Amino acid sequence: MNRKSNLTKILHDLIQGQKLTSIDRNSSNTNQYFKTIKDNGIHLVEEWKPNQENQGRHKERSLQRDYDNVTRAKKFLLKLENKTKRL
Repeated sequence: MNRKSNLTKILHDLIQGQKLTSIDRNSSNTNQYFKTIKDNGIHLVEEWKPNQENQGRHKERSLQRDYDNVTRAKKFLLKLENKTKRL
C-alpha cells in the first residue's frame, strides 16, 4: 500500500515551490504539520496574510529556497515516504 500522509503531501507541495496556509488542507490541525517540518531543521518563510472571508489573518508558508534547506526537506520527505510504505 502506498498511501501518503498529510505531512508528506504538505512537504511535497512545499518542495515544489507552493505557498500553503493552514486552510489549504482538509485535516484537523494543519499547523501541527508545519511545526513538525520546522522541528526537523527545515526553514519556512512565514508571512501573515488577511483572510478573504473575515477580518482575521493567517500565515502563508513557503520553503526557504536555499540549497541546504531544500536538501534537508527532500531527505526528510524520503524518510517519511519510506515509513508510510511500510504501513
